[in-house]
Amino acid sequence: MSRKSTSANYIDLVFENQYEDFKDFYDENKEIIYKSILEVFKGFTKSKKKSLTLHLSAKIKDLDWDTEFKFSRNETIVLKRDLMPYFEEIEDYETCNDIKNLYKEITAS
Repeated sequence: MSRKSTSANYIDLVFENQYEDFKDFYDENKEIIYKSILEVFKGFTKSKKKSLTLHLSAKIKDLDWDTEFKFSRNETIVLKRDLMPYFEEIEDYETCNDIKNLYKEITAS
């Protein structure tokens, strides 16, 4: 289970379950993490900010784990290189189409 809060330039994801290791955490939450990255990039269509942030917080091996991923407007390669193959693999073609359109919109501006 996770909680998400969003502001104009920041998405905060807090995962409330406890995880045995990082692989366990990542495998279980990959889709929500990737959709949140997509949401960060969608933020560039509404904002002139040069960078936007995704913050992840979880408990892994009884340790608090926190990290921030800062994405800049010119890092759209993440959409095609990382997100697109994942959503193709799980056959979420609606999200693939969203990624394609978002990539075109961001790179055109």
